[in-house]
Amino acid sequence: MTTTTALKGPEGLCRSYGQAMLDKDGRAIAGHYLFPYISFTLGHVHSFEDRATADAACTDQVARFGRSGVGTDIRLIDYKIVPVSEDAALCHLTWEVYPVNGTPGWSWTNVYGYRRKGEEEGFEFNVSDNEIGELLKRFPDFYSL
Repeated sequence: MTTTTALKGPEGLCRSYGQAMLDKDGRAIAGHYLFPYISFTLGHVHSFEDRATADAACTDQVARFGRSGVGTDIRLIDYKIVPVSEDAALCHLTWEVYPVNGTPGWSWTNVYGYRRKGEEEGFEFNVSDNEIGELLKRFPDFYSL
């Protein structure tokens, strides 16, 4: 996320990311990433090399949540910032989802790596084992939809 005005810092970025999720806006979600952005999930590694790739993937993921019955009522309910250095932090974001198909809601925590590089800031990686593990328990065909 390139910022030419005031930087948000890790707390502001976490709150803004939560709002982008509430807004169901894949491009706004992708706007919180630095590139290359790397996602570690259940032993797999995925990356977005650039903003265009992230925009497309995040927009598709929001649509998949809708198609699958999970729905898009996904809320940031808490976060904890653990400083690593002056320009980096680990952000533990706790999310809650309320599926539209009647499946009981659940919560999970992902870890995001915050980085400030001069006038840029964003998440450069995440670990989403909890999110995807819990999602696939309830929606095993999620990625085939």
